[in-house]
Amino acid sequence: MKTNPYLKALLFFAIITIVSCSKKEDPYVEPSPLLTLELKSDAGTGELVVLRANDSVNFTVIGSDGVDYTSASQIFVNNVEIAGDYYIFEELGEFTVDAIYNDVSSNSLNFEVLAPTERALTIDFPKALRNQTITFGLLDSQGNNTASDATFYVDDTAISGFTYSSATEGSFVVYAEYEVDNELHTTASKTFEVFIPKRKVVIEDYTGTWCGFCPAVALAIDTAKVATNHISVVAIHETGASLPDPMHFERVQDLKDAFGIGGLPQARLNRKQKWLDPYNVNDVLAMAGAETDLAIAIDSKVTGANLTVDVKVVYASGSVTGDKIVVYLVESGIIYAQANYFNATSGHPLEGHGNPIPDFVHNDALRNSLTDIFGDAITETPAYTEYKKQYNLEIPSEYNVDNLSVVVMVVDSDNNAKNSQHAEVGENKTFE
Repeated sequence: MKTNPYLKALLFFAIITIVSCSKKEDPYVEPSPLLTLELKSDAGTGELVVLRANDSVNFTVIGSDGVDYTSASQIFVNNVEIAGDYYIFEELGEFTVDAIYNDVSSNSLNFEVLAPTERALTIDFPKALRNQTITFGLLDSQGNNTASDATFYVDDTAISGFTYSSATEGSFVVYAEYEVDNELHTTASKTFEVFIPKRKVVIEDYTGTWCGFCPAVALAIDTAKVATNHISVVAIHETGASLPDPMHFERVQDLKDAFGIGGLPQARLNRKQKWLDPYNVNDVLAMAGAETDLAIAIDSKVTGANLTVDVKVVYASGSVTGDKIVVYLVESGIIYAQANYFNATSGHPLEGHGNPIPDFVHNDALRNSLTDIFGDAITETPAYTEYKKQYNLEIPSEYNVDNLSVVVMVVDSDNNAKNSQHAEVGENKTFE
């Protein structure tokens, strides 16, 4: 008696699915408030605090719950733990101070200890937008800003006053000359950057491990990743009617309803533009890297099981009413069987890989949303002013922390993505 090869493949896939799903996974976890810590000092909490040699500074650690955790926290100066909650800065130089309580990390405070004749050069926007005004400061050892008494040089050319802007992007070097007791001094040089935001196209792949045609989109995304880094990818999995998908996103149906997603595979660019078969990479490249008017920065860290994501958005022309921010957590490197209807297609990249492919690597799977899935409202933000928001999540044990990334997008009132950014968890990705 002959056995139908398709039924054999289906049976094999079902067995793999049953074995692989022996541990129930619920990839969607509603974000809940987690403890965050704010490190403060009696010397100040600005971007940079200047001190004199042998100045003593007292620190406090306050939790988001209002509790004072100072006595129970570890405090570090330049990564070396100190005893108690104060420190005497005996040496000249730069210092960073942090605190940890029960695997929860605080913000960092930056200090610079100066000799009486030294000055600390400050730059309010080390990475600025085109035509954005950058202000330089010059702090003495008592914290006084002496910029008005100095001469600043940008790329070795003296400028008028202590502000600067550039209509072209690039990297610049600044230093200052100043007098103390009729003696001329020069600060150390610092660099700053002027940039024009470049658009990162959002590619959303509605997919399922049971969907035999879905690998075509995954292959097209791989091609796009080779062609440009100006993309952010989110693979939104849905379980099948009879074959579950362990990466199933709990609110996939809400997304499908909002964006008109029918049978799979389906792909969308910038949330709403259809990316149709054969998923031509030129459709992506036509938009990727184009100049735009807003940029996104991501800084995330994991302490124990706690994920903290700091997001910044800056507009060249100010925010638009209705703009929203979407923050997704995605996971790559998930090995799980994938149905493959191209197994017998001559010349196809997946020809002969099997149906199903037992060791298919799934990337960029949407695991969680740290905002509403359609975004949280961005408050009115003027041009060149950073909109900042922090998000926290307790990472479920099912996730592989080493393979997690954050995808952030800014969308308009109609849910069209205006720009995006992505970064691995633990990576600090600045505006670009």
